[in-house]
Amino acid sequence: MTVSWPDIYLQHFTRFFGKPFDVETYRQDDGTSVRLATFDPERPGRIYASVGLSEQVAVLKDLGEVILLADDKGKDIPELFVNALFFILQKRIPLGSHFAIGGVEMLKPDFADYADKHALYFSFLLPSTKKPGLETITRDDTGMVFQALFISRDEHDFLKRFGWEPFEDRLHAQSGNLISIKRPSCV
Repeated sequence: MTVSWPDIYLQHFTRFFGKPFDVETYRQDDGTSVRLATFDPERPGRIYASVGLSEQVAVLKDLGEVILLADDKGKDIPELFVNALFFILQKRIPLGSHFAIGGVEMLKPDFADYADKHALYFSFLLPSTKKPGLETITRDDTGMVFQALFISRDEHDFLKRFGWEPFEDRLHAQSGNLISIKRPSCV
């Protein structure tokens, strides 16, 4: 019996984060669906992981799934994350292309004001969240684990003007907690 990539990823995430307390399927009117596994690790916050993007390698050009770590357990976070995942699928954005999706303030204005975050940035795993072995899964092919991170309007503007490498340099130099929803801007 062949195990699907989404099942392999779910097993992989379970090994690192424990058993998910929820795996929910979100659907759009066009029939597109995305599953989201939610983990409650011992430290504060939650880990959200896509389960199913790995089936879309022909569309997304990269074999992978995305995690989002957040120190806030509010319901806005998974809704914003899933909305961004649907946007990635609709626009066929390669997961490894270091990009941001804006519009947080249009979807959840109260969250954007509270957290001062206006976009989700997608990249490879950031060094502060890496655990040995988490970033890749090797079977017949190599699957990657990507990360999403909420960013401010100023960070999004900096990213658009200067590119992802200078942005990530600033982000890595920041001494703040990258999973904090209230993390100050690094620019």
